[in-house]
Amino acid sequence: MSEERMRILNLLAEGKISAEEAEKLLSASEKTVKAPKAGNTKGKYLYVQVDPKEGKSSEKVMVKVPMALIKAGINVSKLIPSEAQDTIRESMYSKGIDFDFASLDSENIGEFLEALRETSIDVETEETTVKVFCD
Repeated sequence: MSEERMRILNLLAEGKISAEEAEKLLSASEKTVKAPKAGNTKGKYLYVQVDPKEGKSSEKVMVKVPMALIKAGINVSKLIPSEAQDTIRESMYSKGIDFDFASLDSENIGEFLEALRETSIDVETEETTVKVFCD
């Protein structure tokens, strides 16, 4: 069994995705495996990294999501810890950007992913450093 397939089944078992979402992801995963590899490997994963600042008690978080799962329609907000989502949302709002992972859907996810290929979202708070990027 492939590692990606196992991840999808674990997400289903943990209740993070529905059976319908798991079915979509498994189908997309199979198509991805069968598709020929493109020369450009840039943008294979979406990362959300939360690092506590020295001396702070915040939790370290690293989420790595295959782009194929995101493009297949997985709800990204279910994969990112709510603390990290809140930190990102508050920091971006303070900079005049109204952004919420829960608002990402099949219509606007493409724009979001394309923007992340060119740059990253970096957020600094008293407790943590949050970084969202594609690699």
